[in-house]
Amino acid sequence: MNPASAQHAALRILLEDVDPLLQRAEEAAQTLTKVRGELDADLTTLGSLVQQSLDAQPLMLEAGRKLSASAARIEAAMQDSALVPTKARASGARLPRWSVCAISATMSAVIVSGTIWIGSRDVLEQARVGRALMSVWPSVDASTKTKVSERLGKS
Repeated sequence: MNPASAQHAALRILLEDVDPLLQRAEEAAQTLTKVRGELDADLTTLGSLVQQSLDAQPLMLEAGRKLSASAARIEAAMQDSALVPTKARASGARLPRWSVCAISATMSAVIVSGTIWIGSRDVLEQARVGRALMSVWPSVDASTKTKVSERLGKS
Protein backbone atom coordinates (compact mmCIF):
# COMPACT_ATOMS: atom_id res chain seq x y z
CA MET A 1 0.00 0.00 0.00
CA ASN A 2 1.47 3.32 -1.01
CA PRO A 3 1.32 6.37 1.24
CA ALA A 4 -1.33 8.13 -0.90
CA SER A 5 -3.78 5.23 -0.78
CA ALA A 6 -3.20 4.79 2.96
CA GLN A 7 -3.88 8.49 3.40
CA HIS A 8 -7.08 8.22 1.33
CA ALA A 9 -8.23 5.23 3.38
CA ALA A 10 -7.61 7.13 6.61
CA LEU A 11 -9.54 10.13 5.26
CA ARG A 12 -12.50 7.89 4.30
CA ILE A 13 -12.58 6.38 7.81
CA LEU A 14 -12.36 9.85 9.31
CA LEU A 15 -15.18 11.13 7.07
CA GLU A 16 -17.36 8.13 7.99
CA ASP A 17 -16.90 9.09 11.67
CA VAL A 18 -17.37 12.83 11.14
CA ASP A 19 -20.40 12.70 8.81
CA PRO A 20 -22.91 11.51 11.48
CA LEU A 21 -21.56 14.14 13.85
CA LEU A 22 -22.11 16.84 11.24
CA GLN A 23 -25.68 15.65 10.67
CA ARG A 24 -26.37 15.69 14.41
CA ALA A 25 -24.86 19.19 14.65
CA GLU A 26 -27.15 20.40 11.83
CA GLU A 27 -30.19 18.84 13.55
CA ALA A 28 -29.17 20.50 16.84
CA ALA A 29 -28.79 23.84 15.07
CA GLN A 30 -32.27 23.50 13.51
CA THR A 31 -33.74 22.56 16.90
CA LEU A 32 -32.06 25.55 18.54
CA THR A 33 -33.40 27.86 15.83
CA LYS A 34 -36.90 26.52 16.36
CA VAL A 35 -36.63 26.80 20.15
CA ARG A 36 -35.31 30.36 19.82
CA GLY A 37 -38.31 31.31 17.68
CA GLU A 38 -40.71 29.79 20.20
CA LEU A 39 -38.88 31.52 23.04
CA ASP A 40 -39.16 34.86 21.23
CA ALA A 41 -42.90 34.33 20.80
CA ASP A 42 -43.27 33.38 24.47
CA LEU A 43 -41.28 36.42 25.57
CA THR A 44 -43.44 38.67 23.41
CA THR A 45 -46.57 37.19 24.99
CA LEU A 46 -45.08 37.55 28.47
CA GLY A 47 -44.17 41.15 27.77
CA SER A 48 -47.72 41.98 26.71
CA LEU A 49 -49.13 40.24 29.79
CA VAL A 50 -46.78 42.16 32.07
CA GLN A 51 -47.79 45.39 30.36
CA GLN A 52 -51.47 44.54 30.81
CA SER A 53 -50.92 43.82 34.50
CA LEU A 54 -49.10 47.13 34.90
CA ASP A 55 -51.92 48.93 33.10
CA ALA A 56 -54.52 47.21 35.32
CA GLN A 57 -52.86 48.17 38.63
CA PRO A 58 -54.36 51.69 38.86
CA LEU A 59 -57.82 50.28 38.12
CA MET A 60 -57.40 47.59 40.78
CA LEU A 61 -56.20 50.20 43.30
CA GLU A 62 -59.25 52.35 42.59
CA ALA A 63 -61.56 49.36 42.93
CA GLY A 64 -59.87 48.51 46.24
CA ARG A 65 -60.41 52.06 47.51
CA LYS A 66 -64.07 51.96 46.52
CA LEU A 67 -64.50 48.57 48.18
CA SER A 68 -62.83 49.83 51.34
CA ALA A 69 -65.09 52.88 51.40
CA SER A 70 -68.16 50.70 50.91
CA ALA A 71 -67.05 48.42 53.74
CA ALA A 72 -66.58 51.45 56.00
CA ARG A 73 -70.09 52.69 55.16
CA ILE A 74 -71.56 49.24 55.88
CA GLU A 75 -69.74 49.06 59.21
CA ALA A 76 -70.98 52.54 60.13
CA ALA A 77 -74.55 51.58 59.22
CA MET A 78 -74.27 48.39 61.28
CA GLN A 79 -72.99 50.32 64.30
CA ASP A 80 -75.74 52.93 63.93
CA SER A 81 -78.42 50.24 63.82
CA ALA A 82 -76.93 48.56 66.89
CA LEU A 83 -77.14 51.85 68.83
CA VAL A 84 -80.85 52.32 68.12
CA PRO A 85 -82.89 50.87 71.01
CA THR A 86 -84.89 47.72 70.28
CA LYS A 87 -88.24 49.43 71.04
CA ALA A 88 -87.44 52.28 68.67
CA ARG A 89 -86.87 49.92 65.73
CA ALA A 90 -89.93 48.73 63.85
CA SER A 91 -93.19 48.12 65.55
CA GLY A 92 -94.12 44.46 65.79
CA ALA A 93 -92.27 41.47 67.14
CA ARG A 94 -88.98 40.64 65.46
CA LEU A 95 -86.74 37.71 66.15
CA PRO A 96 -83.26 38.41 67.52
CA ARG A 97 -80.42 38.02 65.05
CA TRP A 98 -78.95 34.95 66.75
CA SER A 99 -82.24 33.08 66.47
CA VAL A 100 -82.57 33.98 62.79
CA CYS A 101 -79.01 32.67 62.24
CA ALA A 102 -79.81 29.47 64.16
CA ILE A 103 -82.99 28.89 62.14
CA SER A 104 -81.11 29.52 58.89
CA ALA A 105 -78.34 27.10 59.88
CA THR A 106 -80.89 24.45 60.85
CA MET A 107 -82.76 24.82 57.58
CA SER A 108 -79.51 24.61 55.61
CA ALA A 109 -78.52 21.44 57.50
CA VAL A 110 -81.94 19.86 56.82
CA ILE A 111 -81.76 20.68 53.10
CA VAL A 112 -78.19 19.37 52.75
CA SER A 113 -78.99 16.20 54.72
CA GLY A 114 -82.09 15.56 52.62
CA THR A 115 -80.18 16.03 49.40
CA ILE A 116 -77.46 13.65 50.55
CA TRP A 117 -80.02 11.07 51.70
CA ILE A 118 -81.89 11.21 48.38
CA GLY A 119 -78.66 11.05 46.38
CA SER A 120 -77.24 8.16 48.39
CA ARG A 121 -80.18 5.80 47.80
CA ASP A 122 -78.84 4.82 44.37
CA VAL A 123 -75.39 4.23 45.81
CA LEU A 124 -76.80 2.06 48.59
CA GLU A 125 -78.79 0.02 46.05
CA GLN A 126 -75.68 -0.46 43.90
CA ALA A 127 -73.70 -1.57 46.95
CA ARG A 128 -76.45 -4.06 47.87
CA VAL A 129 -76.41 -5.52 44.34
CA GLY A 130 -72.60 -5.66 44.42
CA ARG A 131 -72.59 -7.57 47.72
CA ALA A 132 -75.16 -10.02 46.39
CA LEU A 133 -73.10 -10.56 43.21
CA MET A 134 -69.91 -11.12 45.22
CA SER A 135 -71.62 -13.71 47.43
CA VAL A 136 -72.70 -15.82 44.40
CA TRP A 137 -69.64 -15.07 42.20
CA PRO A 138 -67.97 -18.51 42.63
CA SER A 139 -71.11 -20.26 41.37
CA VAL A 140 -71.65 -17.99 38.33
CA ASP A 141 -70.97 -19.56 34.91
CA ALA A 142 -68.09 -18.36 32.72
CA SER A 143 -70.21 -16.53 30.12
CA THR A 144 -71.92 -14.47 32.83
CA LYS A 145 -68.55 -13.67 34.43
CA THR A 146 -67.30 -12.50 31.02
CA LYS A 147 -70.38 -10.30 30.51
CA VAL A 148 -70.02 -8.77 33.97
CA SER A 149 -66.29 -8.14 33.44
CA GLU A 150 -66.96 -6.49 30.06
CA ARG A 151 -69.66 -4.30 31.59
CA LEU A 152 -67.33 -3.29 34.42
CA GLY A 153 -64.68 -2.42 31.84
CA LYS A 154 -67.11 -0.10 30.01
CA SER A 155 -68.21 1.77 33.14
